[in-house]
Amino acid sequence: VTIQHARQMAEWGFDFLKYDWRIDVSSTERMASALRKSGRDVVLSISNSAPYEKASDWIRTTQMFRTGPDIRDSWNSLYTTTFSLDKWSPYTGPGHWPDPDMMIVGDVSTGAGLHPTRLTPDEQYSHVSLYALLAAPMLIGCPIESLDSFTLNLLTNAEVIAINQDPLGKGGRRVIEENGVQLWVKELIDGSFALGMFHTADYGKTPASYFRWGNESSKTFEIDLSRIGMKGLWRIRDVWKQQDIEPSTDKLSTSIPHHGVKLFRIYPLGNRSNLKSVN
Repeated sequence: VTIQHARQMAEWGFDFLKYDWRIDVSSTERMASALRKSGRDVVLSISNSAPYEKASDWIRTTQMFRTGPDIRDSWNSLYTTTFSLDKWSPYTGPGHWPDPDMMIVGDVSTGAGLHPTRLTPDEQYSHVSLYALLAAPMLIGCPIESLDSFTLNLLTNAEVIAINQDPLGKGGRRVIEENGVQLWVKELIDGSFALGMFHTADYGKTPASYFRWGNESSKTFEIDLSRIGMKGLWRIRDVWKQQDIEPSTDKLSTSIPHHGVKLFRIYPLGNRSNLKSVN
């Protein structure tokens, strides 16, 4: 890598460089240095599968770093590449973002010719919701000129995007996993929180969980918010429905579809919460 190469890319007007299969620290440092001297603000993204043990190097040298292998349009791939990213949350913040790979909604071309995603609609809601909670780069992997209405709505919900793009830049954390449900929490800059309740059905924990049997059902999940350090009353908003839940309360009870999600944004009323339990 030379500064001449970086300056040529800058002259061409590139804003984004994906540095593929070059995940050693020294070559990444050379590329980052060259880009800084190029005269243009270029995002440096590294791929493929940046080793977690070198996370402190990636946040120092890059703006995006891949956290795993190429994603495929299956629940198994989505689950293994994204629901495992709680450990990366401390390395998430303005200027450095863990990257689980492109989104697999709409028409995708992973592993075969262009075809509709194999994820169910509920799995797609989970996919977009978890990316929002993780503050993951939302790279659209489908042709935008042929978006169907469902996919367009998935990608353009302003309240979901606001969670993903929150200026505080906190990565969501998995704070509860029980009875086939995961609860993820993300602190937001205005003092509110995003809560994602995912019905994973204990995927991967039993042989039967790997199959769709056709009789999957929703799961009712209830949480007392004080259990996760959020004391007092809260105004609760269903983000996908874009409507408040009345009345304001300190408890949440909801039915979650199989492999689906309920995504909420909660706003404190009165006493502030104890952040230590969720960070």
